[in-house]
Amino acid sequence: MVKNKSLGIYAAIGMLTTTVVLAFARLSYGVVLPFMKDGLDISYQQAGYLGTTTSLGYLSTVVFAGILAAKWGGKRTVILGISLVTTGFVGLALSPFYWMMYVFMLFLGIGTAFTYTPFISLLVARFPQKKGLMIGLATSGVGIGMLFAGIVVPYLGSVYVDIGWRITWGIYAAIAFVVVLLTLRFIEHTPTETESDNHKKHTTSPKEIYLNPNVMIVGFIYGIIGIAYIVQVIFVMSFMIESGVSNKIAGQLMAVNGILSIFSGFIWGGISDKLGRRFSLVSTMGLVLFSMLVPVFFPTILGFTIHIIVISCTITGLFTLIQASSMDHVEPNDMPVAFGYVTFYFAAGQLIGPTIAGWLIDGFGGFKTAFLFCAICLMVGFVLTLKVKNSEEVQQVETPISIES
Repeated sequence: MVKNKSLGIYAAIGMLTTTVVLAFARLSYGVVLPFMKDGLDISYQQAGYLGTTTSLGYLSTVVFAGILAAKWGGKRTVILGISLVTTGFVGLALSPFYWMMYVFMLFLGIGTAFTYTPFISLLVARFPQKKGLMIGLATSGVGIGMLFAGIVVPYLGSVYVDIGWRITWGIYAAIAFVVVLLTLRFIEHTPTETESDNHKKHTTSPKEIYLNPNVMIVGFIYGIIGIAYIVQVIFVMSFMIESGVSNKIAGQLMAVNGILSIFSGFIWGGISDKLGRRFSLVSTMGLVLFSMLVPVFFPTILGFTIHIIVISCTITGLFTLIQASSMDHVEPNDMPVAFGYVTFYFAAGQLIGPTIAGWLIDGFGGFKTAFLFCAICLMVGFVLTLKVKNSEEVQQVETPISIES
């Protein structure tokens, strides 16, 4: 009973944590952007630079986050990360100048890096027999956060035309501060004995994992998803509004996106367990590619509705499948290394995506060109998913080698 109660507390805090550091700090920027752009009087290219700054902060520190967590402890690292995110939210709410926004967007990226991966590792260490369940529950916070943003942000933007976007960042800061307090109160340190045992059992060098062709393929796919997804998240709201969709309907569609994406990870995870990882990856990547093409050719309410519904039913599941695939091809003790490695690809994709998209939007045909660019990237990713091996196939290939050796 005590363990079940502990699981519930960790799951709830996990949802809130991913809501803050993934949904609010990384993904809801696209929902806030139309109002923030007008308030700061900036171009879409400048808005893309801000999105890139967050990704740069994440990319440049995600590797060090794992090292710090191992030396300093997962709980302390998570508290540091959420505190940085909270500071970033406060700064965005109060900063009067565009150039100051870079500093606080950088805080969001660094804070996310020092929160998400260490927190997931902490959950896995705390509940090793329920790893999938805990990761799935934590990831559902992304959909919850996007649902909240889709409802609240357009409302505040319409009621408080000049400062609604600043109020949004302030609300995010308040919620993030609550998560800091909950983490301090309820999250326990990972036992040092477990950490020591894991280090003793670890025999594979990071270089071997990094050069594993199966892991590399998964990494490239994750990087492509990073490009396409961050562009979609940042600019789809603006794309809808510029195409004639009202703020209210656009916000409602973003709310639908949040609702559907809550369940995507659980559903596609179950499908992959029964039908295999490759089939599930090919299916989800194909559907995401289709959804990205729809608004390019049909920038209407119907086109955007189809786009939002299809991508929200698949994208979170695609994340889950990629993360699981990265760990299918390594030993259990090497899974965190593989997970961190492919996440680096994802962060790199998120770094370059907004800058390229902003450049295309301002100078080469607008939003349609940017979304077409994402579709082309996803076509490459779709081909790569055909090369992904199921975990059973990897075991069949590797077993004879280990016997001969």
